[in-house]
Amino acid sequence: MFEKIKKLFKKERFPCIVWDGKIIKYLDLTQKQIDEMNNQEKYKGWSVTKKEDC
Repeated sequence: MFEKIKKLFKKERFPCIVWDGKIIKYLDLTQKQIDEMNNQEKYKGWSVTKKEDC
């Protein structure tokens, strides 16, 4: 029972490749973080790709 409740609060993280035009980083990001990087002006020109999509 405790494990089922614990899963409700667990954030799903995805292995991602983040590319800013100069440096590639491999990170684990939540979907919310990925969306922020794809939509915010300060990340303009950056690319975030989930590992499964490569």
